[in-house]
This record gives sequence, C-alpha cells and structure tokens, in this order.
Amino acid sequence: MNDETTERTITKVRLVTDGRFRPPVFDLRSKLSRLMRSNRAIAPAGGEDDAPIDAETIEPAPSGRPPLYLVTFLLFVLLPAIVNALYLGLIASDQYVAPSRFAVRTAYGETQVDLPNTTGSQGVGGVSAVAGQDAYVIVAYIKSRAILDDIAKDVDLTKIFNRPGADFWARLGDGVKAEELLDYWQGMVSASVDGPSGIVTVRARAFSPDDAKNLLQAIIAASEKLANDVSARARADLVAKSEGEVRRAEARVRDALKDLRDYRETVGYINPVDNATMTNKLLLELMGEKIRLENEFFVAARATSENAPGVVHLKTSIKSVDEQIEKLKSTLTGQTDAGRSIAASLVRFETLELQRVFVEKILISSQEALERAKRRADRQNIYISVFVPPSIPEEATFPRRIAMSIIVPMSLLVLWGIFALLAATIEDHRY
Repeated sequence: MNDETTERTITKVRLVTDGRFRPPVFDLRSKLSRLMRSNRAIAPAGGEDDAPIDAETIEPAPSGRPPLYLVTFLLFVLLPAIVNALYLGLIASDQYVAPSRFAVRTAYGETQVDLPNTTGSQGVGGVSAVAGQDAYVIVAYIKSRAILDDIAKDVDLTKIFNRPGADFWARLGDGVKAEELLDYWQGMVSASVDGPSGIVTVRARAFSPDDAKNLLQAIIAASEKLANDVSARARADLVAKSEGEVRRAEARVRDALKDLRDYRETVGYINPVDNATMTNKLLLELMGEKIRLENEFFVAARATSENAPGVVHLKTSIKSVDEQIEKLKSTLTGQTDAGRSIAASLVRFETLELQRVFVEKILISSQEALERAKRRADRQNIYISVFVPPSIPEEATFPRRIAMSIIVPMSLLVLWGIFALLAATIEDHRY
C-alpha cells in the first residue's frame, strides 16, 4: 500500500468519526466494506484508484429501515403507554373500597400480666397473648381459601366480581378454578395486623359500593365465627385433661363401692364392726350367765346330791352356756364351718372402706381442679370488637388513573433505557 492509499483510508475514517458519513451502529464494518468496494468500482481505469479522495465525493450510504432504537422505543414504550392511558381513561371500571377495623380481645379484657401463664407466651404491648396470637390467625384465615368456602354459603362471589359494569381486565371471569379465585381474592381483599396494638385492618374492594360493604360484612361475620371456634377449642383443650381425671376418679369410686357391696353380700352383714360389737356383747352376757350358773351349781351340789334334778339341770345349763361361749369366741377370732371369722372379715372390710374413702377424696380433688380449669378457660374466651364498622364508600378508590398514567410510561422508559444501554455496550465490545 502506497502513501496515497493510506491517506485515502485515513480520510475515510476521519469523515466517519466527524459525523459526515455515519453508518448504522449495528453494521459499521459491513458499511465500510461496501463503501470501499463502491469507490473501487467507480474509480477510473489506469491507476486513478490511488488518487486522493475529497470529502465531498463520499456520500452517506442510504438506509432502507428506521433505526432499531426508534423501533423498540415505539413498540415497548410509546405504544404500551398509549394503550395504558386509553384503558385507564375509557375502559377501566371504578372500584370501591370498604374499610373496617376491629380488635381481638379476651372475655374480661385481661392482659398477660393479669392472666396466669398457661401457654408460656408473653404479652406484647399490654395486649393479651391469647388475643394477640389469634389476631394473626384471623388475618391468615382472611387470606386463605377456607374463608372462601365459608362465605360462599351466604355471598355469591362470582356475581360480585363479575358485575356487568366491570371491565374485562379487572373482572374475575367465568369458569375460574379455586386457585385462580384465591389469587383474585387476595388482590381484592387485604388484611393486616398492627403489631403493638393488635388492631386488625380489613379492606374489601368491589365494583359497586353495596357489594364492597356486603362483602366486608361477610368477612367480619366469618372472622367472628372463627374466633368463637378457636375459643371453644381452647376451652375444650384446657378442661379436657381435668375432665378425664374426674371421669377416671368416678370410675374408681364406682369400683370401690361395687367391691364393698360384693363383700357385704358375701359375709351377710353390712358392717363387720357393728357385728363384732354385738357378738362381743353377747359373749360378755354369756360369760356372766355362766358365772351365775356355776355359783348356783356350787350351792345346790353342797345342799343336795349330784343326781338331784336341780343339780343335773344346772350342770346341763352350764355346759350349754360353755358351748355358746366357745362358738362366739370362734366366730370372733377363729375359723368356723360357716366361713371366715369376724376379725378376718373386719380386716377386709377396713381395707375396702379405706379404699373407698381414698378414691372419694381423689374425686373431690379432681372436681375442684376441673372447676379451676373452667375458670381459666373462661378467661381465654376471645371475641372480635369492631370499632370501625363497614360503611358504604361514596367515591371510587381504584383505579388510580393519573398515578398509573405516569408510573407505567416512566417504568417502561426506564426498562427500555436499561436494555438499550446493555445492547449498545454489547455491540461496542463486538468491534
């Protein structure tokens, strides 16, 4: 390559960098190549190709299509912004929001300081630990599918969210699945808890003011029912163990009474102690009678012969009394043909009686524990106190036409700028 060719190439590059010849940014090398071929094609024969090139002899290469940046800007920024503005201004339906606030409280309004620590949880900001936890439970319930099944019995959600005046984009649609309904529900109904105070805020959105209020009332009614169910389960869990102890104690008392009854039927008397007392009394009387007969026998035997009728009668009476005394002694302490002695029966009776008294005391103690558990359960009875009731909204809150008309174009412009900058950076590194 001679000096003139080098000078011509430098002149071409200088013209490109000065802006007098600007090829498209994405095809710079190919444009330069075509430019060089076109210059060689029009150069005169006989070595004039090496003549100096004047700046006026180089014209910008014609382009048959608009710049790619302009096309992407029109497609991804300007056109969506216009469509968004037309939708918000001409098509979008008004949506009304009904708010409500309520607090979850215990039956007596006691705080964690007043309540016995039965759950091991701590109160937050003076709010009952039971009520504070159940506030989050109710919020989670409002956001779940369970509330849809509960309020569907009283409210037709499909009718509310598919009002004839609702636009195609905001309405629920027909034939939706349960998961799609839940996603739509979470977009139309919001619930939150203020941690320090435990206040629950619920907002329901609908396409008419009456629907928004009715929907919010149904949500609060379902939440109250859930609070009642939670309270009932808490009370049942708290007293269930005590009630079980009472039932077991009652069963033990019945068994003790049955054993005592079977024993009395077996021995044939109600109280062995009373029977032993009566037997002992009879024994003392017979022993006194024996002493009396022996004295009479001693006197009669001295006065008459031993074969006298009176002496024989006294001797027979003494023998009869001795037999009765021995029988009574055997009944009290020994083993008889009829069965066990009174002393042995008395031991068994005292054992059964002691068992009866013991289980009766256990029953009384378990009944007192049950009453204490019921009193603690009453303190854990929660309820919903609505201090901002649902009301009919007078002005549509959604859609926010002015704000969305500004936010959407600005967001699209920022995204387009980021991708355009990335594309320019990549293209710059290619050459």
